[in-house]
Amino acid sequence: MHPIKFYIFILIVLFFSSGAVAQKLHSPKEVEQYMKKSLINYQIDSVDIIFESVSFPIIETGQFLVSNEEEIQIQQKKFHLSRKAKKARKKARKAAQKNNFPKAQKLYEKAIKKAPDHSELIQEFADFYWGNNKIEEMILLEEKEIEANPIDFIAYAKLASAYQSLGNKEKALEYIITAHLYNRNNIKITQKLIDIFRENKMHYQNHTFYPEYKIENTDGKILIQAKDAPWRSYAGCKALWQNEETYREEMKHLANVNIDKIEQKECLLNALISYNKMKTGKENFPLLEILGASLKKGSVDDFILYEIELRQNPNLIHFLSKEKIDRIIHYLKTTRLTVNEEL
Repeated sequence: MHPIKFYIFILIVLFFSSGAVAQKLHSPKEVEQYMKKSLINYQIDSVDIIFESVSFPIIETGQFLVSNEEEIQIQQKKFHLSRKAKKARKKARKAAQKNNFPKAQKLYEKAIKKAPDHSELIQEFADFYWGNNKIEEMILLEEKEIEANPIDFIAYAKLASAYQSLGNKEKALEYIITAHLYNRNNIKITQKLIDIFRENKMHYQNHTFYPEYKIENTDGKILIQAKDAPWRSYAGCKALWQNEETYREEMKHLANVNIDKIEQKECLLNALISYNKMKTGKENFPLLEILGASLKKGSVDDFILYEIELRQNPNLIHFLSKEKIDRIIHYLKTTRLTVNEEL
């Protein structure tokens, strides 16, 4: 089967498996034909688009997951130390500077008793243990912190480092993946993820999905600009969805899923088809290579969740089912790594 038809076939099969009906996704050629028939004037130009550096949201410390029967909420807590807790912390720091481990430990414990949910104080105590090579004590402290706040990404990251130092690669991998998913865009955690994956003979690269294109309404025409063929195809698809009301209405019948998902998958398909036709320069689009592997393995939704949605909204992870999170972890350990090893 021709590669382009193969990709279209696979995506259609994936849609049908989740409730699709008698419609189909369109290829770049079909998108172009739709544009030519449209009353809207579309123009596609091949130009070098210069963008500012990409910036994605990073989760701050102090987040807690609050849930009840009706909803799940993420709350940002501001921690306050009592006068007695501040006094004990100050004395603990002085004792630590003088290398008086027993006294510093006792004072930190005293401070935490006065402020048991103060994450910053707990992490400072954990760093004290780490600096004194008390790994087991640090692990116990961080495990207690996770019991109090199961989404504390710092605690998971430090547990990963602790188990890494003890040579427990399996636990280090488990904890660093959790820390990474709870704060998708944190650079330090991602670097630790790369290091621990490497120790497990797994190759991870911090690729970013960021299509480089512009769509502008200029003098009554829709101007689509992008340098590279995959992003021109991606942008052409996006332009249809943004400007053709009838097109969007037609595509609503494709599947019993969120219409934005259909848009995303069709535009990804367009980028992938153009990428597949490239003779040179494919090395500049590593995530499209991964997308192709995801299509073949039936993990397109996992690709979209991890590479796009969690990048844009890291807190989304807390509202996903365990099944979806497990699928993302499986994607990280298989498709994401296997493809990178081949590059």
